[in-house]
Amino acid sequence: MESVSFDTLTFDHPAAARAARVNGMLHLPMQADRPFPCMVILTSSAGVQRHREHYYAQALNAAGVAAFIVDSFTGRGVRRTVADQTLVSGAQMEGDAFAALALLRADPRIDPARIGVMGVSKGGGATLNAAIAVRQRWRRGFDHLFDLHVAICPGATSQHRDPATHSRPIFFMLAGRDDYTPAPLAIDYAERMRAAGNRQVRVKVYSGAHHGWESLGPVFDIRDAENWSCCRNFIEDDGNHFVVAAGRAMPEPEYQAWARIHCVTHGARAGGGTAALKARATTDLLAFLSDNGFGVAKQPQAAAIREEDIVSA
Repeated sequence: MESVSFDTLTFDHPAAARAARVNGMLHLPMQADRPFPCMVILTSSAGVQRHREHYYAQALNAAGVAAFIVDSFTGRGVRRTVADQTLVSGAQMEGDAFAALALLRADPRIDPARIGVMGVSKGGGATLNAAIAVRQRWRRGFDHLFDLHVAICPGATSQHRDPATHSRPIFFMLAGRDDYTPAPLAIDYAERMRAAGNRQVRVKVYSGAHHGWESLGPVFDIRDAENWSCCRNFIEDDGNHFVVAAGRAMPEPEYQAWARIHCVTHGARAGGGTAALKARATTDLLAFLSDNGFGVAKQPQAAAIREEDIVSA
């Protein structure tokens, strides 16, 4: 593992205009030929975790794919954002992801034509934002795009009014029993992206899974978690949020303040993962990457997959 520090990409968004220096961890495969395909991994609001981000990095390496874990928190003096999601915004994480993309494209060990981005929960939301076409204008001439996107249990209460993407492959991996970032909202977003022209959007729902299925063991309560699942809104092309419940558009700071009064709740459930579920989801992830030219996925564990557990859309 190699540790690096790099400057984030700032862009035209009120929550992504501040410069910052963040950290990253590059994991390279041992057995594959260079240059490697690579996945940028964005964290959940819990920050970098061994059982989640480092686990995915190891699984990717085993399939011949490099992994670059972005730590968006430590360099900004933050440990976690669970109790206050504004400490580090999704837009800031998006800027970190694109700064990592520029860094990796300049690394001769990485194939510049095969760099994707993935993330869980908060990182999954930033992953989806990175795919939205209108946000490319906000990045002020930063021309490079990710070649594919994987969003695991992403927050999808904030959806772009214009959901057009650059038609790169997108994989939504969702938990059917998620009360933190509910699957129906993400499914709706995926359908809107398809309707806007991206025919490479894939969705899988693991019906018995909870948010954060990477955590093995019983389901647990996150009592201090800010829960935004009831704050449905549409992001306009100018970055304002049209809040459905309020019937009007608001700039980002006003929306944040309004939401904390009117729709943000506290508490969510997470965990409850099993080794079989984790292996099944990992197999699906690697198969998606392999289908799109990223490494060689392991063979699906057919015995562990049941049709009633997975819904494909």
